[in-house]
Formats: sequence, structure tokens, C-alpha cells
Amino acid sequence: MIHYYYGDGKGKTSAAIGACIRAAGNGLHCVVIQFLKNGSSGEIPLLKQIEIPVRTCSFKGIRFFRDMNKDEQQTVIAEHNANLLEILQKQFDLVVLDELGDAIRREAVDPELVRAMLSRHDCELIITGHTPVKILLQSADYITEFRCTAHPYQNGLPARKGIEY
Repeated sequence: MIHYYYGDGKGKTSAAIGACIRAAGNGLHCVVIQFLKNGSSGEIPLLKQIEIPVRTCSFKGIRFFRDMNKDEQQTVIAEHNANLLEILQKQFDLVVLDELGDAIRREAVDPELVRAMLSRHDCELIITGHTPVKILLQSADYITEFRCTAHPYQNGLPARKGIEY
């Protein structure tokens, strides 16, 4: 089954990671791939501590893909593709593809690898992203939209460590 969590509201990654932890707690073999993220968010150390493998990008600092130069973007795309290819070649019960929707929208991942991942029927997929992506909407069994009604960002408050990241 494929779960797709998207929208401008907070909590998509938290929901995906929570489902992953629940699955692992029930003995399922899980993995997390984060797209367009460098592994600096707070959930990563805990996932590693409980032996859930995590794949992220190696770029330093908190930067947006759109702000990277072409060489940096190509490095990130190559890492995304390598991470997906690795997971496609292994058996997992649950795979979290965090921010895959945004990676697709930004053309930061090979569409053929995405299609191959979506065609797997031997594992549960949980996918997150900000905007609805047609191929994900067409493929998903569960679709949940996270909608922002109010957020401290709207009042100029920055992201807080341990809460937003």
C-alpha cells in the first residue's frame, strides 16, 4: 500500500516517522530516505539509535535546492538516485520516502526510479511532500492532506529546534 501525506501544514514528516517507529516496534524491517534534506533534523539520531536505517543528502547547511548551483544540484540528484536504487535492491516491510513529492516536482530524482518504487507491492510506502504530485495521487491508497490554518512562521517566528526540525 502507498500512503501519501502532502500539503502546506506541519506534521507530514512527523506522521511518517511515527508510522515507521510503530512498524519497527512491531518487528517490521523499515528504512527512511529523506529527499532534499541533509540529515540534520532531530529525528535522525533517534532513528539510528533504534536501528532504522536513514539515507539523506550530504550537502552542508540548511539550503534550498532552488538556491544551489548546477553542480550542487547534480550531486543531490545523484545521491537521491543512488539512495532509491539501493532501496529498490533490498527487501523492506516499510519505506518512508520523505519529501519525495518535492524532489519529483523539482526534477531532483529519476522518474524511472520513482515509477519502479511505486510499482513495488512487497512493501508499504509512506511518501511526503508539500504540493500534490499527479503520479503520487494516482498511485496512493491513502491520501492525507495537511493544511495550514495557522503557523508561527506567519508571524515572523523562525523554526525552532526540536519542534519544527
